[in-house]
Amino acid sequence: MKYEVTQTNTYQYDLPVRQSINQFRLKPLHDQQQILHDYNVLIKPASQTYGHTDYWGNYVETFYLWGEHQDLSIETVSTVETKPFEIDLSLPLTDEQRKELHSEAFKQAHTEFMIETDYTSMSDGVMEAETEGLWKDARDELEFAVKLNEHIYNTMEYVSGATNVETTAEKILTHRTGVCQDYTHLMLALCRYRGIPARYVSGYIYIGENSAYRGDAATHAWLEVKVPGLPWIGLDPTNNAIAAEQHIRIAVGRDYRDISPLKGVYIGGAHTLNVSVGVKNLEERVS
Repeated sequence: MKYEVTQTNTYQYDLPVRQSINQFRLKPLHDQQQILHDYNVLIKPASQTYGHTDYWGNYVETFYLWGEHQDLSIETVSTVETKPFEIDLSLPLTDEQRKELHSEAFKQAHTEFMIETDYTSMSDGVMEAETEGLWKDARDELEFAVKLNEHIYNTMEYVSGATNVETTAEKILTHRTGVCQDYTHLMLALCRYRGIPARYVSGYIYIGENSAYRGDAATHAWLEVKVPGLPWIGLDPTNNAIAAEQHIRIAVGRDYRDISPLKGVYIGGAHTLNVSVGVKNLEERVS
């Protein structure tokens, strides 16, 4: 499926600010599952961006505004075609796959996506209690991950403003409210506890007129899990969905800190940020 994605980020400052240094990750990935046909950035006040690829393979852009300004706008327009792998998740893992999954070589190769981070911090007792039933009922790790995806969807309440960008998985589980970032951090913690490599994904989701999906008001978040013999498999606990052609990937990492879409520093007072996202299906027929 082919999409045009427009994201506008507008900062408004209480008073003029200066010496602003900004970094953003908003360029969609280009790989076997996704083709990036076009990408453009417009910054006001005008500034030159400097790009590099980070450790995780994400494109990072940096720009500087030394003079005074009271508004800042970053607009990106991307044309992306999604081509997700077709995987039958109803099939059990083979004995060979499970043996490799439990091997030291596999664990070492995916260590970065199996360790606890500040965002996924949670006590073993809490994670054991939350996953014990699902773990016993699942035939293998992949089925467990799919069942966990559904479990989080069913036991969490989607509430904007109930959490912030610093909320940890344990606090999320205590209140069982949050948004896509929170659903994702919680599932990352529980998958890793059960020995399944899992990574955070930021991106966009296309929601049609009759869709019950959530997450199109700004950037969306979900996760990908890894088992031997298969590519990274996207799971979206916010929508109880397998990531498919409606999911557009921007960046991957261990948690939100690795993929933060926007961050910066400046000299000056307080600010407000407004984010607007629009995803247009370019293949949708016009009646």
